[in-house]
Amino acid sequence: MSYEKEQRAYFVPMTSRRQKVFYRLKQRSPEYAAGFFSSATNILLTYPVNKLIFRQQIYRLQTVQAFQQLKDEGFLILYRGMALPLLQKTFSLSIMFGANAHYLHILRSSSKNDHWFYQPIASALAGATEAVLTPLERTQVLLQTPKYNNSIRNGLHAFILMYKHYGIIEYYRGITLILIRNSVSNIIFFACRKPVKDMLPTASTNLQHSMYDFLSGGLLGAFLSTFTYPINVLKNIQQSELGGRHDRPLQILRYVYEQRGNSIKEFYIGAKWNFIRSLVSWGIINSTYEYYLTTLQKAILDDD
Repeated sequence: MSYEKEQRAYFVPMTSRRQKVFYRLKQRSPEYAAGFFSSATNILLTYPVNKLIFRQQIYRLQTVQAFQQLKDEGFLILYRGMALPLLQKTFSLSIMFGANAHYLHILRSSSKNDHWFYQPIASALAGATEAVLTPLERTQVLLQTPKYNNSIRNGLHAFILMYKHYGIIEYYRGITLILIRNSVSNIIFFACRKPVKDMLPTASTNLQHSMYDFLSGGLLGAFLSTFTYPINVLKNIQQSELGGRHDRPLQILRYVYEQRGNSIKEFYIGAKWNFIRSLVSWGIINSTYEYYLTTLQKAILDDD
């Protein structure tokens, strides 16, 4: 065999493997991209309401008090820290939808039978994978906490400050609560997403499909957000501190419960606005996700 033929024979399998990898990535990418774009759309529309709810969670303020506090701080402070949730939430939703589809595909490929427990496992694994973004969520909380308005300039400054004075572990304050929240929310969301939509009348147009996606996603998201609201309260309280002990979730729960007069009701301050915000946010996310996913999958088919 000539040298030219040897080279050709050697490189063909390499090209074939590269094509297979590229094909697999292309097939899996729409879920990641659709999650990313749907989250970005939502953040740009709902960030101010989210900040108002955060102030209520941390300082037990009534709606008018929280609104007045934000108004007094001004427009620039209102959108202070938006870059981080934009970054964190877009990648988080990208991982949530994309990793769920990816893990589910792996589980189904490993067996001839499609067992019912594959979806909950894939959802929980996707939630755990989202937790890699804890440092971004941690930094966002610090930027939203008023007592750091003058001492922390921006996200980069917060990152440097945490590492310089407290080490890498400070980035992951609250990760246990985040793992619990993400896994529980994902399992319920992906298990109920289709059944909730199927309860609505049959859609006959694209507009009706979008409306039903908005309604089903909004209702499910609002329920889950309310269900996990106390976890977020504990997580935000834990992450709003810089330095100090890294208490376990049960210790934080006991401390906050006693601090708030042994009242479960006190854990739901701000939950009303959180429900409304989640209804709108998850409605936007679910409907735009389906739109982006359909558009991207169609583009891939046309390309093939």
